[in-house]
Amino acid sequence: MRAAGIKIAFAALVVVLSVAYLVYEGVSDTMVYYLTVSELKQTAVEGSRYRVSGPVEEGSIRKRPGGEINFSIVEDGDRLPVTYRGTVPDTFREGVEAVVEGVYTEGRPFGADLLLAKCPTKYESSYESEGRK
Repeated sequence: MRAAGIKIAFAALVVVLSVAYLVYEGVSDTMVYYLTVSELKQTAVEGSRYRVSGPVEEGSIRKRPGGEINFSIVEDGDRLPVTYRGTVPDTFREGVEAVVEGVYTEGRPFGADLLLAKCPTKYESSYESEGRK
């Protein structure tokens, strides 16, 4: 009887460790570091995934054939050229706060595969914009 208990305990341990490993791998694959433009340029590891946010530089948006779009994000004088191919949000335009996620390679534009545009403040309710909460 004791041998059967050891086998059950061992099987349970294997199941628990397998589930823990799968959870760890799932979280580490989706974990992305969020940095500002200056932090990215100072501390980024080439080939790693990052999420960067900042206003889209005035006059920097260029649409290319094949659905590619090039633009720059600026922050306190630091400029990050970005290349993105995919669906562009309706609210994306110059001056809007954009969030890009992708792989950083030094000396090349930031290769974004996710582009989000934060909603402009014009969508705030009049109640909030008047300072009432």
